[in-house]
Amino acid sequence: MLIRSLLIIVATSLIYSCRSAKDSPKFNFADGVYHTELKGKNRQVYIENTEDSIVVYSLQKGWKRMDLKSTTMQKKSYPQKSDKETLGANKYWQNGFDVDILTIPLKFRPTAESFPKQFSNNVNGVVYLGYRSDIYRLSYKKNPIGRVTQDVKHYGISAGLITGLGVTAMNPWVTNNAINIEYDGLVWSKGVAVLMGLNQITFGIIGGLDHLLDKNRDSWIYHGKPYIGLAVGLNLN
Repeated sequence: MLIRSLLIIVATSLIYSCRSAKDSPKFNFADGVYHTELKGKNRQVYIENTEDSIVVYSLQKGWKRMDLKSTTMQKKSYPQKSDKETLGANKYWQNGFDVDILTIPLKFRPTAESFPKQFSNNVNGVVYLGYRSDIYRLSYKKNPIGRVTQDVKHYGISAGLITGLGVTAMNPWVTNNAINIEYDGLVWSKGVAVLMGLNQITFGIIGGLDHLLDKNRDSWIYHGKPYIGLAVGLNLN
C-alpha cells in the first residue's frame, strides 16, 4: 500500500504540473531557429517576434553568425488591407531530443495462462527519451470589424523508449495459485512509445513489458509478457 500511495502522489503532482507547462517555450512560437519549406526546398531560418509581426531571417549551412541586413527573407506583419478571411499561413518546425515523464493509466494485456484479455489501471510512472518534431502553423486572420490577428497552431510528434516503475495486484489467480496472499507487487516497465503533443498535452501509445521485482516473478503470469498502454504526460524540456 505504501508503494501505491507514493506513486499516486507522484502521478497527481505530474498531472497538475501540466498547468505551468503551457508557459514553456516548447508550446509558444518563440524566437529561435526553425525549419520551413520555401519553393519546394527545406530551409533553415531564424524567427524574431516583434509586437505585431514576425521577421524571418535566412540561415546558410554552416553559419556561425548572421548578417541580418543581407539575410532578411520576409517580414510577416499585420496586413492593413485584404479581402481574404485568412491572410496567409506558413509552417515552421523544430527537431530535437525529448524527455518526458509519463503515466500509463490503462494497459491492455493479451490472454495469458487461464486469464482472458483484460485492461488494468495500476498506478505507474515512466521516463520517456525520444526524438521529437514540433510543428507550428502561423496564420493571420481578419475578424468582422477588419482587425487582423495572429494565430499559431502547435503540435508535436515523437517516438522513443520508456523505462520506469509501477505496481500490480498480486494474488493466487495471477500466479496459478503459487501464492495464497494478496499484495501490491513492484514492477519494472520498459518499452517503446509513439507520442503526440497538442499544445501542453502529451498522449500516445506504448508497447511494453513488465517485470516483477520480487521472488514471485516466475509465478506471475504477466512477467515479461507484452502489453499495449495508453500514455499521458508532462514535457520537461
